[in-house]
Amino acid sequence: MIRRPKTQWIALGLLTIVFNTLLVLVVIPKVSSRIGGLYNANHFADGYDQLAENLAAGNGYRFFPDTARTLMREPGYPTLLAGVYTVFGKGFTAVELTNVLLALGTACLIICLARKLSSRRLVIFGAPLLFLFHPETLLAETRGGVEILFAFMLTLFMLSVYRAFKSSQWWDYLLSGAVLGLTVLVRSTPVLFPFLLLAYLLLCVSRQNQRLSTLRNVAAMMLAMLGALSPWIIRNYTLTNKFVPTASVLGISAQSGLYLSTHQAIGNALLDTEAFWERNQLAWKLGYHFKPGYYQYFYSSSDELEFSNFLFHRTVREYEAHPLLFLKAVGLNMLKFWCGGKTWKSTILSGALQFPVLALATLGLVYSAKDGRLREVAPLALLIAYLVAVSVPILAQARYSQPLIPFLSILACMAIVKIRQAPELVGSQSK
Repeated sequence: MIRRPKTQWIALGLLTIVFNTLLVLVVIPKVSSRIGGLYNANHFADGYDQLAENLAAGNGYRFFPDTARTLMREPGYPTLLAGVYTVFGKGFTAVELTNVLLALGTACLIICLARKLSSRRLVIFGAPLLFLFHPETLLAETRGGVEILFAFMLTLFMLSVYRAFKSSQWWDYLLSGAVLGLTVLVRSTPVLFPFLLLAYLLLCVSRQNQRLSTLRNVAAMMLAMLGALSPWIIRNYTLTNKFVPTASVLGISAQSGLYLSTHQAIGNALLDTEAFWERNQLAWKLGYHFKPGYYQYFYSSSDELEFSNFLFHRTVREYEAHPLLFLKAVGLNMLKFWCGGKTWKSTILSGALQFPVLALATLGLVYSAKDGRLREVAPLALLIAYLVAVSVPILAQARYSQPLIPFLSILACMAIVKIRQAPELVGSQSK
């Protein structure tokens, strides 16, 4: 690529910031009447605003002032949102600006991560641009949801993993574990990832002393992760007398995934409404005291956890009795993870946006394997595969794949570099 003076790169960076901000704050809101029903732009998801409002008001971590303290959502994003409310008020523009800043921060982390995998400027600068202007990222910036913060934390965690791999020092693994713990406080899905990382590292070493140091390093990562989670774990134990390291939403997700799998699971927004009414009916039949809604808002934290466990075990029993239904659910969730929308139109549009990037990222992995560089991209591939694997047995939506766009963008740009090199290689061989 042509070398440019530093001032031109600075100007390009500023132009990128301005353009991204205008898209999020001006352009998308102006067309929100056309896409709002398809993509849930310009509103809050999953009750994060309710949790943040009660935190900011001093009512504690609960959905309503009169309901019990909840375990249903990880505290990372609501705590950040409560801080935004406290400083800037409850205007949605401040939330969007926070998302823009997080997206720009993620882009900077992508640059640092890409430098560890390639010296090509197309990868180093193309990947963050692909992330920033991917429509899924732009839409996530307009929502009051966890995706942008989760993408930032995942990218920061992966950067810390590469640092730990390079140094092989236990304190770098300790730092990486602390970052992972903070990431899990945003969304709990990566909590078991160190076990996959341990299996991979043990496969890569042959000497006994290397295995011992690997065990020590990953143990340091896990301890640091638990240390970061400990205030949340202690708080949950005082409320329920149970060890709850993550959140209590698993049962709701499992019941919703089962309900969708037994009906028209794609492109039918009404099914989600029917699923939560089924949850309400089940809670009433079991005699719980709660406030009905999409989530069941309990007046006892123990009841909330107990009902979630009931829903989860009920779903497991159903899948055990009907294994083919479970396979159907996994297959549908594999598709919905990348493009599942509220309507067939939004599903098709999401697929048109995601599958080309996914195909290029897969090519990037293939080219890396052919070039003998699979170990370099293995951590990215493992994290992508892990997050997909823990979602598809339970519940999946297109927004679940948005936090993976930083890693897909790097791999996709690596594939583009190889594709561009192909004519040059053929020409040199013919000579």
